[in-house]
Amino acid sequence: MGGANMTAKNKKALNKAMKAKKEGKPVKAEETKDKQSTVKEEVKKITAAKEPKKITTAKEPKKIAASKEPEKIAAQPEPKKLSTQPEPKKLAVKAETEKEAKPKAEPKEEKKVVKKTAAKEKATKSSEKAKRTAKRVKEETATPKKAVKKASKASVKKTVEEPKLDLKNVSLDDCMWRLNEKGADVSYEMVAAMLLDEKDMKKVVKGIAEDKQLSDATALTLLQAVVEKISQTMDIKAADFAQIKKAMAAFEKGKLGDDDEANAQLYLDAFKTAEKILMIAQRKQIALAADVSKLLGSDVAVFMEHFFQTAYDLLPSWQYSDVKFYEDFAYAILSQFEDLYELHQLRIQLDVADLYIKHGDFGQGDACYGYILRDNQIKDYIYYRYASVYESIDINRAKEIAYGSMQYVDERYTYYPQLAEIINK
Repeated sequence: MGGANMTAKNKKALNKAMKAKKEGKPVKAEETKDKQSTVKEEVKKITAAKEPKKITTAKEPKKIAASKEPEKIAAQPEPKKLSTQPEPKKLAVKAETEKEAKPKAEPKEEKKVVKKTAAKEKATKSSEKAKRTAKRVKEETATPKKAVKKASKASVKKTVEEPKLDLKNVSLDDCMWRLNEKGADVSYEMVAAMLLDEKDMKKVVKGIAEDKQLSDATALTLLQAVVEKISQTMDIKAADFAQIKKAMAAFEKGKLGDDDEANAQLYLDAFKTAEKILMIAQRKQIALAADVSKLLGSDVAVFMEHFFQTAYDLLPSWQYSDVKFYEDFAYAILSQFEDLYELHQLRIQLDVADLYIKHGDFGQGDACYGYILRDNQIKDYIYYRYASVYESIDINRAKEIAYGSMQYVDERYTYYPQLAEIINK
């Protein structure tokens, strides 16, 4: 293999010469001048080496790689027919029937009979199938209407009832937020005011729904939940009026006795009832006890008079803090009801002053009486109350108060005899 020992330079020149020869171009002398003999030898050798190129052209593998035949095999029509046959047995029978019907030896008349019979059977089967299909369609058409109707009722019922169950454990604030998200614009104060006027909760819900034009089932469910939850937070509402009236009547019949526990319960029940009456007036901004009496169907003035007297009789044996608490509550009642203020202002002032003295707070009691005496012209009665409260506590203090009243009271006054009696003890 002499070609293998050629220099790179000679090989380059040889290639150039061979290329020029193929293209029919003359080879320059300067390129082959000193290498003619070598080129001839190499050309012979290279020419001999060209034979393997015919093998490496790989023309024959291209024919094999065309893969025309595999495409025909990949079509696979038979498996498609098999995949559409759910019942192999019926297809097998059909195939056998077709084979029997195909023989060329059968007469034309028999073929016609077979075709007519097959057509008749096919028509009969088609007719029966059509009847069954029509019947099924009729049943399916009728059933959905009932089903839809029932489902519709069930869905409506579910829509109304399910939120009630879900909303039991949802907070009032969350329910209010969800309701107002639907454009209801409902506030706590608005609902509370309506519940204070109307005892029927359903009417309250209906009234708000009509006012806010709420028709959506979910919104109505939320509204009902909101009204119920607000009702549970209220200390007083219209639904409680009947019970308040009943409590007022029971208290007016009751009297203090020897049983301290029964006396305490009587007073506490009366206090709670009086508190509810006061709340009704405050929430509804009522200034007259007579107007609240109309709402409750019971006389508030009579009840309050009995309540004040019970407190005065019972609280001397209670704690000093109870007196302070009663004082604030009694003045709250008088400040709310103008008619009760005119009736009981002086009485409450004297009762509170007496209770302070009976509890040993003489400084507070004396200060209360001093204030009352400066602003009141009925001095004989005030002095008598002031002196009499000290009689069982400090007789000398009682005499001192009665004696001091003589500069304002004489025989013309109603309570002059009572004051003189205390002085002479």
